[in-house]
Order: sequence, then structure tokens, then C-alpha cells
Amino acid sequence: MNTKQNVHNVQNYRESYILGLNESENKSDFAREHSESLFHLGLTMYSKEYSFESAVYNGLAVSHLDETISLHPEQMRILNLIHKNKGIVFSAPTSFGKTFVIFEYIARYKPKNVVLVVPTLALVDEYKQRVINKYSETFREYRVYLSINQESKYDFNKNNLFILTHDRVVNDEANSIIEQIDFLVIDEVYKLKKDLTNDRVLILNLAYKYLADKAQKFVLLAPFLKEIQNLDKLDSKPKFYSSNFSPVVNKVVEYRIIDDKDRNKETTKIMKRLSGKILVYFPTVIGLYKYAKNCGFGEKENEIIPNPILEEFIEWASVEIHEEWSVLKALKKGILVHNGQLPLGIRMIVLELFNDPESGYDIMLCTSTLLEGVNTSAEHIIITKPARSRNAFDAFDFFNLVGRTGRLYKYYLGKAHYIRGPKDREYLKEDALKSIEFELTSDSIDMDINSGKYDEHLEFIELLKDLKITYEEYKENLATICRFSTVKYLYDKYKLLKQELFKEINKFKNDDRASKLSIIRVLYKIIEKNLYNSNMITYIINVLTYKNPRSIRQVVERTRKAFKKADLDNIISNVIRLKSSYIEHEFYKKASIILYFMQCEEKEDLIRVVNDDLMTNIERAYFIDSPSKKMLKDIGVYDRDIEIVSEIIGENYDMVNELQTSIRENYHKIQPKIGIVSRYILNRLIE
Repeated sequence: MNTKQNVHNVQNYRESYILGLNESENKSDFAREHSESLFHLGLTMYSKEYSFESAVYNGLAVSHLDETISLHPEQMRILNLIHKNKGIVFSAPTSFGKTFVIFEYIARYKPKNVVLVVPTLALVDEYKQRVINKYSETFREYRVYLSINQESKYDFNKNNLFILTHDRVVNDEANSIIEQIDFLVIDEVYKLKKDLTNDRVLILNLAYKYLADKAQKFVLLAPFLKEIQNLDKLDSKPKFYSSNFSPVVNKVVEYRIIDDKDRNKETTKIMKRLSGKILVYFPTVIGLYKYAKNCGFGEKENEIIPNPILEEFIEWASVEIHEEWSVLKALKKGILVHNGQLPLGIRMIVLELFNDPESGYDIMLCTSTLLEGVNTSAEHIIITKPARSRNAFDAFDFFNLVGRTGRLYKYYLGKAHYIRGPKDREYLKEDALKSIEFELTSDSIDMDINSGKYDEHLEFIELLKDLKITYEEYKENLATICRFSTVKYLYDKYKLLKQELFKEINKFKNDDRASKLSIIRVLYKIIEKNLYNSNMITYIINVLTYKNPRSIRQVVERTRKAFKKADLDNIISNVIRLKSSYIEHEFYKKASIILYFMQCEEKEDLIRVVNDDLMTNIERAYFIDSPSKKMLKDIGVYDRDIEIVSEIIGENYDMVNELQTSIRENYHKIQPKIGIVSRYILNRLIE
């Protein structure tokens, strides 16, 4: 029997004992009876002190983070690998406890300057909560930062801990500002995989490139990786280690349907048969809202436990967003809604309600946001369709989602209920282990450009000539924002539409009655390939970028008047999506590139108009030039409350620790003036 088969068989044995625990009426008796087997299978969290060997092991493996927890043998093995090697790529199932190992390493070895890189603000928040609340005693020596401020001075002789998204690492020039890295961690590192259509993959690869060589020690984390190709091409060659260890069992149950139109009906049937915490996965936000709006949940409405925070949230959201919002309708029926378009603070409230066993909220409708590593406590997940947007899942995505069920000590068995349509494929666990190649080691024009090896890329050289700029100017202004293919696409569209753009800017400049909406519409035509519903989308962008900010409710009502036939849920969804992410992360970024093209043509007077009446409004609304206010936004404080909080505590803070102290000292002044979402977020910060 080869090693891989042996490892696979060991996990099969583990699963048989875990299922035995799950089915036993008295779990302690079962664990005592089988303690020797549980211990030798590495399931030391279940064998506890029930055998002599297990008692000795668990005594020696006590966590430095939490003395009530002992690390299992696979976690100890990873700790030792991290300690002995400069670089580790570590892959294991969701339930392994990978993040716990990272914090345990920091607690044990106290590296001075730590950089933790994660893909989303939701994960930034999760890491931040562990550092400043859950394990605050362990991390009290560390200065904690959620962004890099080029105006600040950092003392790298003291203990610093940076928790950053990968685009912040590149765009905030972390490589040049962070002088020393003793321990670097990049989470969800499968996102480094080669994908020449994705700008964010480039950014993550650049983050790794810029930081890994500087780090004394680094760890890259991911689920379900079989191998990473061409690791030997990296300057800092990490060791690859993959484990299939899981302390819970995940099972997939198929429900065949013969017509795709029956998916929602089948979802409701399955949901009504289940008990416990249930996730319901939808491939699109539109599909999720349609289900929330049209499907009844019957008896669930009577199971809601009165909750003062929730009642106040519903009242607040009815005024701030809309009383007819599908999210609120679902809440009133006992159903939670979670997706990446929702403001961060609202998502945090939703997650807490779902994870709270006493809340009465046992069902959460969700989208692919949960594939990004957000922790939930769920016994079941219903997969309504195995896709993200219009793209079918591969086995990696499918089992990554399946792995969101099961919870140590709580749900020994997590079940995925897969609604399989006539064109949907069968998914096999062995296919989930993915071989990937980092873009860093591939033949990528973008990596060549960022490495100065662009001589053979004639299309790139031609673009430099057209723009009349040097390579250094391109690298400084464009290379770390978008891929070359994106820049080239924008430039080609700009050349095609620039006269129309100049005409609308001049018209706005010279006519007091003109609206900047016409400018936004041309910019949007340059930026976007798909112009479906562009009139309504650009109208909403225009209202959201007024000099005097409007509430979501005000924007929704204006849009309803302008587009009388539009569905209300569609309007609300678009307003929240555009406000929460699109304007800041897509529109502003790409509009800035278009303005750079105009700068190359010396159109300074036209640039000034766009800056004064559009770009500056966006910068003000999203606190782009105010790191302190940006930190409040990044932790989930609702936009309309950020100015209120800043007026009371000022803006002289870079560290989360400083913000936490200042909020704690001034909370009695802040609390009466802000809404429920911001109060919830700030309470979490200072609790």
C-alpha cells in the first residue's frame, strides 16, 4: 500500500469513529470506550484524558493561546514545520484549525513584526477580533494595524502586527514602508493560482513577491491543494505540506431534479425537513433575493426569540434602507441573508445571529462570500446550484463549500444537500485536491512587466509609445492597479470614446444646468464591457456621488421616480452593491486610469473638472485620503456615523489599539448619536 492510500485509509478510520461519536447517546462513554483508537488516530480532542497516553499527550500539547485547548498531533506537526523552515505552503480541510495554528505560533515564538494577509475585510475583522478581544492577553505587546499609512512612522524595534488585504499590501506600498518582517502569513493562497483574466490575482501575486523575500519566515494557507507546480522557480522556495486531517465528517446527499425551474421548490422541501443550523447557498445575489421574496417559510416565523438589538436593527434598516427590502422581509420570517454586497457591519450582525444557538435564527441564505474563509457554525448546507454566478463549480469549489458544515464538539457530521439539475455534474472528493501554479512562476506579461523584463512584449512597448511615458512611469501609475490587458482595453475604449468624453466634460464645465451624469455615463461605457441596465446604474452612481451624501433610502426613492417600471428589490440591491463596493473598488480605480490617459495628453483643465465634481466626492465618501476614518469604515462602522465618531475622538490614531482605547473612553458620548449597526461594531471593539 502506498503512502497516499495509507493516509486516505487513516482518515476513513477517523471518520468511522467520528460518526460513532455522532450517533452515540452518551458521547463521553463512547470516547472512554474507544479512547485508545481515538488517540492513535490523532483525534486527541475526543480521547482527552480517557487513556494514559492521551492524558500525557494533551497535557504536553496545551495551547499557549487557550489553556482549555490542546493541539492535535497534526497541528503540532505544522507548528514544528513552521519553526524549522523559512517557508511553508500548508493545505488542509476547513475544519483542521489552520488559523488557530498561526496564532499559536505567534503566541509561542513571539515574532517581532508580523504581517497577516487575507483576501477580504470580513477576514481582517475575524483576525482582528482574535487579536484584540479573544486572545488580547497574549497579544497585548503588539501594536495592531489594519492598513499602511504612508504619512505614519512605524517603529520596527517594537512588536507590530499588520492585518491587511492583499490589495492594501500593494496599493499602500507596504513593501517599501514595512522595513522588517519576522513572520508573514498569506491566507486563502489558492488565489495565487494563474488566472490571466483576474486583476486581483495579479495583486496577490505581487503582494507575495514583494513580501516573501523580505520575510524571515512565511506561511501560505489553503484548503484542498495537492501540489503547487514550479515552486522551485520561486526565489524563496517554500516547503509544501498537505494534510487531509479533519476532526469532523462531511457528507454529501444528492437530490435529483429533472427541471432547473424546480430548484427553489426543492430547496424549500429540504429546508422544512431539516433542523439545526442551515446554510442555503445561491450562485447569485439576484437569485438569493428572488427566493427570499417569493418563498414562504411557514412555521419558522413563530420560532424567533425576541431580540432588542435585532428589533432596533429592523427599525433602523426600514428607515435607512427600505421597509420593503427583502432582507428585512426574510428577517421577519426567521431567515437571515448574507452576501458580499451588504455593508460589512450588517454582515457581522447577521453572522452573530446565525452562530448564536439561542437566537432562533437557524437558516441563512448566502452566496460565495462564504467561500472566502468566513467562519460559521452550521450543521447543514443546501447547495441550490453548484456555480458561482454563471460559472460552474469545479470539485475544489464544491468541497470548499461542503467544508463549511460541521463544527468541532458541536456538529460531528456536517451534511451538504446538493440539488443536482439535469446538466450538473457529479463531484468526487478525490478530485477536490487541486494542482495549481502561481502566476509568479508562469509566463505572464504582467509579472514580466513588474520585474522589468518587458523587452519581448511589443504590444506593451507600443502602449508606452502611444502614451508617451517611460516604463518607470507605467510601473508607478498603472502596473500594480490592473493587468496590462485591462489597461490596454481601457486605453482602446478611451481612444474610441474620448471625444465624446471631452464634449460632455466641456458641456458640464460651461453650462450650469448640465449634470455630471453625462460624464459618468461615458466613463462607464469606457470601463464596462457589459452595459446591461447601464442607464439605471449610472443614475445611481451619480446620486451616490453628490457632494452632500444621501442615505440609501433617499437614493432608492430617487431611482424609483426615475425608473418607474424597475423592481424595488433590484433597485435596492444595485444601490447597496454600488455603494458598498463597486464605486470605490472598480469605478474609481478605472476612472483614475482614464484620467491618467488624459494627463498624458495634457488635458489638465478637463481633468480638474472631473476631479472637482466626481473624484473628490468619491474620495470624501470613502475616506480615501483619511486613514483614521478609513479604519472606522474597515471595521464596519456605518458610513453615516463615521463623521460623528471622528468629531468626538479625532483622527490621531493609526493602531487598532489606540482606536479601541479612544472609543472606550468616549463611548458614553458616541453611543447616543449613532445607529444600531455602528453601536454593535464599536461594542465588539471594546467588549
